[in-house]
Amino acid sequence: MSEKMVEYVAESCNLYISNIRLSENSAVILPVVENMDPSLFSAEDWSTSLSYIFMKPLSFQTPAAAKDYYLKELRQKFSDGGLT
Repeated sequence: MSEKMVEYVAESCNLYISNIRLSENSAVILPVVENMDPSLFSAEDWSTSLSYIFMKPLSFQTPAAAKDYYLKELRQKFSDGGLT
C-alpha cells in the first residue's frame, strides 16, 4: 500500500494530518484505529507514523504492537479529558 498510516487515519477521520496529534480529536480517531487491520501497514510505517504523531522516536517489531500502543495512548488521551 502506498498510502502512509498517518494519511489513512487523517483521511478516514476527515482531519488534516497535523490535527491527528491533538487530544481533542481522540474521540474521532479512536474508532477508526480500533477497526483498522494493523497489517495494512508495515511495522516500519507504523513506527514512523507514530513517531510523528507523538513527536518522539518510537519503534515497533510488529504492526499489531504498534496498533496496541496507539490505542492505549488514544484511550489515555480520551480518559484524561482531551475532549472539551
